[in-house]
Amino acid sequence: MKFLTVAAIVPFLLATSLAAEAACIYPQAPKSVPNGSSATKEEMLAAQTMVKDYLKSVQDDYLPCLEQERVAAIGALDNMDPEYTAKKASIDTIHGKKHNAALEELQAFVQRWNVERKAFQDKTSGK
Repeated sequence: MKFLTVAAIVPFLLATSLAAEAACIYPQAPKSVPNGSSATKEEMLAAQTMVKDYLKSVQDDYLPCLEQERVAAIGALDNMDPEYTAKKASIDTIHGKKHNAALEELQAFVQRWNVERKAFQDKTSGK
């Protein structure tokens, strides 16, 4: 009896853990960027690498993952279900909000970076 219980629980646990790992992980923007008017060249170059890594993680990893998640969620729906249209619309709405939030945070971060980058360029050019 114990063997049957264990045999039934193990696949369930494996499926649950795989589903949890499949979720898209929202990339966190770097906590700060150097003050361009006082930063060294090395600090700005290190920050530029962080910015590029963040951009890449949002554009190449997170957004495509969200799209795959959306497609999988819609694919899992039963198109014969009378609530199919409402459920699909809900999935699309949630996906849209996650997508737009990621792009808004990315844009705000890049704008902050550009302000500091310009301050650094002005400092080094003597303006």
